[in-house]
Amino acid sequence: MNEFWRKTVHMVFGLLITLLIWYAPRETTLMLLGAGLLGGLWFIDLAIRNIQVPVISQLLFHLERPGVFPGKGAFFFVFSALVTLILFPSQIAAQGIFILSVLDGMATIFGLRYGRIRIINHKSIEGTGGAILVTFACLLFIMNPVHAAILSIVAGLVELASPIDDNLLIPLVVDLLLMGLSW
Repeated sequence: MNEFWRKTVHMVFGLLITLLIWYAPRETTLMLLGAGLLGGLWFIDLAIRNIQVPVISQLLFHLERPGVFPGKGAFFFVFSALVTLILFPSQIAAQGIFILSVLDGMATIFGLRYGRIRIINHKSIEGTGGAILVTFACLLFIMNPVHAAILSIVAGLVELASPIDDNLLIPLVVDLLLMGLSW
Protein backbone atom coordinates (compact mmCIF):
# COMPACT_ATOMS: atom_id res chain seq x y z
CA MET A 1 0.00 0.00 0.00
CA ASN A 2 1.35 3.37 -1.00
CA GLU A 3 0.22 6.05 1.45
CA PHE A 4 0.79 8.87 -1.05
CA TRP A 5 -1.64 7.32 -3.57
CA ARG A 6 -4.06 6.41 -0.83
CA LYS A 7 -4.25 10.03 0.31
CA THR A 8 -4.39 11.31 -3.26
CA VAL A 9 -7.45 9.14 -3.87
CA HIS A 10 -8.83 10.36 -0.52
CA MET A 11 -8.51 13.99 -1.63
CA VAL A 12 -9.99 13.44 -5.11
CA PHE A 13 -12.86 11.39 -3.65
CA GLY A 14 -13.51 14.10 -1.08
CA LEU A 15 -13.41 16.91 -3.62
CA LEU A 16 -15.91 15.05 -5.81
CA ILE A 17 -18.24 14.64 -2.82
CA THR A 18 -17.77 18.35 -2.05
CA LEU A 19 -18.83 19.27 -5.59
CA LEU A 20 -21.80 16.91 -5.37
CA ILE A 21 -22.98 18.47 -2.10
CA TRP A 22 -22.40 22.02 -3.36
CA TYR A 23 -24.04 21.73 -6.79
CA ALA A 24 -26.54 18.86 -6.79
CA PRO A 25 -29.99 19.15 -5.21
CA ARG A 26 -29.90 18.22 -1.53
CA GLU A 27 -32.34 15.29 -1.91
CA THR A 28 -30.34 13.83 -4.79
CA THR A 29 -27.11 14.12 -2.83
CA LEU A 30 -28.66 12.50 0.24
CA MET A 31 -29.89 9.58 -1.88
CA LEU A 32 -26.52 9.16 -3.63
CA LEU A 33 -24.56 9.26 -0.37
CA GLY A 34 -27.04 6.84 1.25
CA ALA A 35 -26.79 4.48 -1.73
CA GLY A 36 -23.00 4.80 -1.64
CA LEU A 37 -22.97 3.94 2.04
CA LEU A 38 -25.18 0.90 1.50
CA GLY A 39 -23.10 -0.23 -1.49
CA GLY A 40 -19.95 0.28 0.55
CA LEU A 41 -21.33 -1.93 3.32
CA TRP A 42 -22.04 -4.68 0.79
CA PHE A 43 -18.49 -4.47 -0.57
CA ILE A 44 -17.06 -4.50 2.97
CA ASP A 45 -19.12 -7.60 3.77
CA LEU A 46 -17.92 -9.33 0.59
CA ALA A 47 -14.30 -8.39 1.31
CA ILE A 48 -14.51 -9.70 4.88
CA ARG A 49 -15.83 -12.99 3.47
CA ASN A 50 -12.95 -13.04 0.92
CA ILE A 51 -15.28 -12.78 -2.05
CA GLN A 52 -13.46 -10.97 -4.85
CA VAL A 53 -15.26 -8.18 -6.71
CA PRO A 54 -13.51 -6.96 -9.86
CA VAL A 55 -11.94 -3.51 -9.48
CA ILE A 56 -13.30 -2.96 -5.94
CA SER A 57 -11.21 -5.78 -4.42
CA GLN A 58 -8.10 -4.44 -6.13
CA LEU A 59 -8.78 -0.90 -4.88
CA LEU A 60 -9.30 -2.17 -1.34
CA PHE A 61 -6.12 -4.23 -1.55
CA HIS A 62 -3.98 -1.35 -2.81
CA LEU A 63 -5.53 1.58 -0.94
CA GLU A 64 -6.43 0.33 2.53
CA ARG A 65 -4.08 0.30 5.47
CA PRO A 66 -3.22 -3.11 6.88
CA GLY A 67 -4.99 -4.16 10.06
CA VAL A 68 -8.25 -2.25 9.54
CA PHE A 69 -11.50 -3.50 8.11
CA PRO A 70 -11.65 -3.20 4.31
CA GLY A 71 -12.92 0.15 3.07
CA LYS A 72 -12.81 1.75 6.53
CA GLY A 73 -11.60 5.14 5.33
CA ALA A 74 -14.06 5.41 2.46
CA PHE A 75 -16.94 4.19 4.64
CA PHE A 76 -16.25 6.75 7.38
CA PHE A 77 -15.79 9.48 4.77
CA VAL A 78 -19.16 8.84 3.10
CA PHE A 79 -20.85 8.35 6.48
CA SER A 80 -19.47 11.67 7.69
CA ALA A 81 -20.58 13.44 4.50
CA LEU A 82 -24.08 12.01 4.88
CA VAL A 83 -24.37 12.96 8.56
CA THR A 84 -23.08 16.49 8.03
CA LEU A 85 -25.47 17.00 5.10
CA ILE A 86 -28.36 15.84 7.29
CA LEU A 87 -27.34 18.16 10.15
CA PHE A 88 -26.18 21.28 8.29
CA PRO A 89 -27.10 23.38 5.25
CA SER A 90 -25.51 22.11 2.03
CA GLN A 91 -22.94 24.92 1.71
CA ILE A 92 -21.76 24.39 5.30
CA ALA A 93 -21.59 20.59 4.87
CA ALA A 94 -19.66 21.00 1.61
CA GLN A 95 -17.08 23.23 3.28
CA GLY A 96 -16.56 20.71 6.08
CA ILE A 97 -15.97 17.90 3.58
CA PHE A 98 -13.70 20.16 1.51
CA ILE A 99 -11.57 20.95 4.57
CA LEU A 100 -11.43 17.26 5.53
CA SER A 101 -10.35 16.33 2.00
CA VAL A 102 -7.55 18.86 1.74
CA LEU A 103 -6.29 18.91 5.32
CA ASP A 104 -6.29 15.18 6.01
CA GLY A 105 -4.63 14.32 2.72
CA MET A 106 -2.02 17.06 2.97
CA ALA A 107 -1.16 16.21 6.59
CA THR A 108 -0.16 12.70 5.55
CA ILE A 109 1.66 13.80 2.40
CA PHE A 110 3.65 16.51 4.20
CA GLY A 111 4.22 14.21 7.16
CA LEU A 112 5.62 11.45 4.96
CA ARG A 113 7.91 13.81 3.09
CA TYR A 114 9.03 16.26 5.78
CA GLY A 115 7.87 14.82 9.09
CA ARG A 116 10.67 14.58 11.62
CA ILE A 117 9.18 15.71 14.91
CA ARG A 118 6.49 13.21 15.97
CA ILE A 119 4.15 14.42 18.67
CA ILE A 120 0.72 12.77 18.89
CA ASN A 121 -0.37 9.40 17.44
CA HIS A 122 2.87 9.22 15.40
CA LYS A 123 1.83 12.40 13.57
CA SER A 124 4.33 15.15 12.92
CA ILE A 125 4.45 18.88 13.47
CA GLU A 126 5.60 19.29 9.87
CA GLY A 127 2.65 17.31 8.49
CA THR A 128 0.13 19.23 10.58
CA GLY A 129 1.74 22.60 9.85
CA GLY A 130 1.94 21.98 6.11
CA ALA A 131 -1.66 20.81 6.00
CA ILE A 132 -2.85 23.88 7.92
CA LEU A 133 -1.01 26.20 5.51
CA VAL A 134 -2.33 24.49 2.35
CA THR A 135 -5.88 24.39 3.74
CA PHE A 136 -5.64 28.07 4.71
CA ALA A 137 -4.47 28.97 1.20
CA CYS A 138 -7.35 27.01 -0.37
CA LEU A 139 -9.93 28.57 1.93
CA LEU A 140 -8.82 32.09 1.01
CA PHE A 141 -10.64 31.59 -2.30
CA ILE A 142 -14.00 31.13 -0.57
CA MET A 143 -13.85 33.08 2.71
CA ASN A 144 -12.15 35.89 4.56
CA PRO A 145 -8.63 35.33 5.95
CA VAL A 146 -9.65 35.35 9.63
CA HIS A 147 -12.24 32.60 9.15
CA ALA A 148 -9.84 30.67 6.90
CA ALA A 149 -7.14 30.81 9.58
CA ILE A 150 -9.47 29.79 12.41
CA LEU A 151 -10.94 26.86 10.47
CA SER A 152 -7.56 25.64 9.21
CA ILE A 153 -5.96 25.71 12.65
CA VAL A 154 -8.90 24.08 14.44
CA ALA A 155 -9.22 21.38 11.76
CA GLY A 156 -5.46 20.77 11.94
CA LEU A 157 -5.58 20.34 15.71
CA VAL A 158 -8.57 17.97 15.43
CA GLU A 159 -6.72 15.93 12.78
CA LEU A 160 -3.64 15.81 14.99
CA ALA A 161 -5.28 14.84 18.27
CA SER A 162 -8.61 13.20 17.38
CA PRO A 163 -9.36 10.27 19.69
CA ILE A 164 -11.59 8.76 16.96
CA ASP A 165 -11.24 8.52 13.18
CA ASP A 166 -10.67 12.06 11.91
CA ASN A 167 -12.96 11.44 8.91
CA LEU A 168 -15.80 11.38 11.42
CA LEU A 169 -14.76 14.31 13.58
CA ILE A 170 -13.24 16.99 11.34
CA PRO A 171 -16.38 17.78 9.28
CA LEU A 172 -18.59 17.94 12.37
CA VAL A 173 -16.23 20.25 14.28
CA VAL A 174 -15.63 22.43 11.21
CA ASP A 175 -19.34 22.68 10.40
CA LEU A 176 -20.23 23.60 13.99
CA LEU A 177 -17.52 26.26 13.91
CA LEU A 178 -18.76 27.54 10.53
CA MET A 179 -22.27 27.88 11.95
CA GLY A 180 -20.86 29.86 14.87
CA LEU A 181 -18.78 32.09 12.60
CA SER A 182 -21.78 32.85 10.40
CA TRP A 183 -23.78 34.34 13.29
